[in-house]
Amino acid sequence: METFKVILHTDGDDKCLRNVVNYPIGKDQLLKEGFGIDPNNSRNAFQQFKRIAEFYNNQDKTPVFHYIASLTEKTAPTAERAMELAKEIFEPIIESHLAAIGTHFKKREDCSYHNHVAVSPTNFNDGSMLYADNKTNFALAQRMADVTGKPTQLIVRKEDGAEWKCPKIFVPQDDEE
Repeated sequence: METFKVILHTDGDDKCLRNVVNYPIGKDQLLKEGFGIDPNNSRNAFQQFKRIAEFYNNQDKTPVFHYIASLTEKTAPTAERAMELAKEIFEPIIESHLAAIGTHFKKREDCSYHNHVAVSPTNFNDGSMLYADNKTNFALAQRMADVTGKPTQLIVRKEDGAEWKCPKIFVPQDDEE
């Protein structure tokens, strides 16, 4: 089963934003890509996240969302495949939000590759905000199930470190419905 984890940083400050943006592109990744940001310089990427929020007066709102998409070996046997899947899963978001994606390798149960994705909540086209509510999280978990063709478990890690495992397992939906 695939795992989609959302890590909330609602009360995050500049240090939090810097760390979350740096993680996918600054170290330990096998592959990295940036969407609207400089993926080769995490300081520049941090500034880009800050500036887009300030431009739309969203600087006092959630600074960043951190997603982790863990993929089974059968689904993503290579880092390249894991990155392809991440870009497809997050395609609707990265069309209008700054993002950094990094593919990492770590053997966990039946998973080898996982993607860390840092996303700016501020839509760079109109300043509207992305929220980590159930509507958004469920839609992303469903998208992961649809893209991978595999059941997906959603986990949300709250600011206090407590994790909530969604009791629903998201299963691939038939496109013809």
